[in-house]
Amino acid sequence: MKTEMVNRLIHSNSPYLLQHAHNPVDWYPWGEEAFDKAKKEDKPIFLSIGYASCHWCHVMAHESFENEQVAEFLNRHFVSIKVDREERPDVDSIYMNAVVALTGHGGWPSSVFLTPEGKPFFGGTYYPLVPRYRIPGFLDVLHAIQEAWTNKRQQIEEATDQIYQALQLQYQTRNQRRPFDAADLDSVTNLILQTYDWTYGGWGKAPKFPHPITLEFLLRRYAKNPHLTKVGELIEHALLKMAQGGMYDLLEGGFCRYSTDQRWMIPHFEKMLYDNAQLGLVYLYAMFCTKNVYFKSVVEKILEFLVQYLRDPDGLFYSSMDADSEGEEGKYYTFTLDELRNSLTAEEYEYFSNSHHLAPLESNPQQMVFQPFERNDLGENSAMRDEVYAKLRQLRTTKVRPNIDDKCILSWNALTLRFLAEASKYLPSKHLLDLATSLALAIKQWYVKDDVLFRIKRGDVVSTPALLEDYASTINGLLSLYEVTGDAEWFGLSKKLASQMVEKFADPQGGFFDVSREHDHLILSPKELQDTSTPSANALAYQALLKLTSFEGTLLEFLDKSTPFIQSLTENALRYPLSFSSWLILIDTLLSEPKEVVLIGSQQELSPFVRVLWSDLRFDCVCCHADLPIPPNAPAILRDRTKIDQKPTAYICTLGVCKNPTTDYQEFDKMLREE
Repeated sequence: MKTEMVNRLIHSNSPYLLQHAHNPVDWYPWGEEAFDKAKKEDKPIFLSIGYASCHWCHVMAHESFENEQVAEFLNRHFVSIKVDREERPDVDSIYMNAVVALTGHGGWPSSVFLTPEGKPFFGGTYYPLVPRYRIPGFLDVLHAIQEAWTNKRQQIEEATDQIYQALQLQYQTRNQRRPFDAADLDSVTNLILQTYDWTYGGWGKAPKFPHPITLEFLLRRYAKNPHLTKVGELIEHALLKMAQGGMYDLLEGGFCRYSTDQRWMIPHFEKMLYDNAQLGLVYLYAMFCTKNVYFKSVVEKILEFLVQYLRDPDGLFYSSMDADSEGEEGKYYTFTLDELRNSLTAEEYEYFSNSHHLAPLESNPQQMVFQPFERNDLGENSAMRDEVYAKLRQLRTTKVRPNIDDKCILSWNALTLRFLAEASKYLPSKHLLDLATSLALAIKQWYVKDDVLFRIKRGDVVSTPALLEDYASTINGLLSLYEVTGDAEWFGLSKKLASQMVEKFADPQGGFFDVSREHDHLILSPKELQDTSTPSANALAYQALLKLTSFEGTLLEFLDKSTPFIQSLTENALRYPLSFSSWLILIDTLLSEPKEVVLIGSQQELSPFVRVLWSDLRFDCVCCHADLPIPPNAPAILRDRTKIDQKPTAYICTLGVCKNPTTDYQEFDKMLREE
């Protein structure tokens, strides 16, 4: 009886690495053992980076990493390392930048060839087993690399030096500083408007990504400047186009990662936690800004998807749902015409086919993606629509559900915490607040261990020291929850984490490194300043510190010292707003005069004040509330506050100058609306 093959990845806690634990390739996880072997045997390293729900990662694994001939060649001539980019985005950042420098584009899986010291000299993304799509075959690439390593080592060393210098420049900021002002925000807003696709929505052609961070920046601009009507039109147009497109799952809620075409018709089907947390927040804010009631239903469906499919038993959230099932991308989400006809009555099928676009998948033309016509977006003939969707949901239960990547990533959970906390402000609900509080408690229980914060939880195991993005996202999420609950525990934890973040990650030259000293085997310290699918960790860190300063005032000196670094990014933010939107949000905040709102009284006493406070978007407010006596770990702006005439009392201050406090919630409403 043949024994099933296993390699070193069998001891990993990463679902992605475990997917490759039975490959004939002699994989190593990222670490000292692999690099020592490469140095000792003078072999190049083959580094493969991907993630569990990545379709093309699955394809390359099946074609090449399960192939005995490929495995034999790799095992003889290379040291092969597998990395889960979601566990180690720091490693991914360095080597993805190398791939982009070498090829002009990036993507996953990334396939990078390194010296034994870890410096890249060649790379690409997906390689088919044999030449296809004008891409060389993987075996041909391996033979060429092995031949060059043996006979052209000097050329490899020269290429290595050039790429390493390019990577060093990638993480350097410009020495030239440019102060920013309100006129800059006007000009960059106009640039975003000019580059927008007013036909199909979004930016760019194909593939088309949702850009939630850019949309959040525009929402802030529009909420504070309602005369910017074109911005309001863009927000509503963009969000309607996405919610009417194939990227949005009309049956079970949630958004897929991106659209493969310009029209938002055919999605790349994987569903990521970070996308849905960010898009949920954008649709929540847009619900207020545009008054479009459809956006509320989108928010509710995103919440349903997260809770039903991605929530773990401890109150955390899993990373993603795969694009593939039964070996086919999108099979779970799509239907054949025969399936539709057999599941629906003749009347229902006629309604469905007359009110929805049907588009075939390129990979399997029998499988159809569907999206509603625009006239149907707000629920025309809603009873029929609901009945049809219910039957299609039932039809889905007969299909094999895509796999869930069941690791829980701290930074993505923190983005979700912020979404849930903000949703509980603007859609007052005990259920939402309970979800947010449960998530915060789980974060504290699982990831916070004395003076070490961890990044990954899977099952009962936590691993991987936290990165800058984990700290920054968690601080922001906890502060959002604190504003809702008034529970000083969350403020105290955010303050503690902020102190650790500055100590572990701050660069004396400005900004923050993405990794702390607890991470090893990196050829340089990455400092990723651009937004990717998630906000720049550096920008998030400054946003968190700025908000803490509004509460506490203890980080003013640090922020003052950081001004030159932030100003060094102004030019890039104004030229490339889609890649620097989180910095634009930071600049917008720095140029604002935030209101500090303090409410003193019991939860019950303050309920009319709280309803007034969150009856509209308050991007330029920091709010805290507490009952007497004020807890000792409460923010500084709460200290020395008291009730007037034993009544619940509201204080509003701007830049340290306070208005007369009030005990009348209607007067409080008027004070909030005053410029």
